[in-house]
Amino acid sequence: MPPVVSFVGRHNSGKTTLLTEVIKQLKQQDLTIAVIKHAQHLDIDANDAGRLYSAGADQVMAASSHTLIQYQRQESEDLIFLLNKVGPADLIITEGFKQYHYPKIEVLRKDIDPNPLRLDNIIARVSDFDLSSYSEPVFSFEQTVELSRFLIKILGLKTNI
Repeated sequence: MPPVVSFVGRHNSGKTTLLTEVIKQLKQQDLTIAVIKHAQHLDIDANDAGRLYSAGADQVMAASSHTLIQYQRQESEDLIFLLNKVGPADLIITEGFKQYHYPKIEVLRKDIDPNPLRLDNIIARVSDFDLSSYSEPVFSFEQTVELSRFLIKILGLKTNI
């Protein structure tokens, strides 16, 4: 299984926005990235496949020339189950799933809640305020290049460039 790293933080702390930029940087290094996002609610009815799923289908796949979307009923949000569903990748990034013991990047915003979550296995933090009292590396939201380089190094990722 490829390395797994989790981006964790409070609701509206900017995890998805940050990840969007980090993924762009990692893709420039020719890495294959898989993402598993924890969501409280999914906007299933936003497309025809979702409407078919909402109608009662147990599993729906929608395919185009370059994309596959799959809806599948399951009883659990178990990350191990989801990790085993991921296809070939150099790195698996999860957003959320903070209760698992994978290395974590904690995302903090002063206006949301400046207090860290007190989780295990934090390898770095991204913040819009000073966290120099912590031993882990701290990045600003603008330092996506540096954060991506940190991930490549600490996770031992092999780039093709």
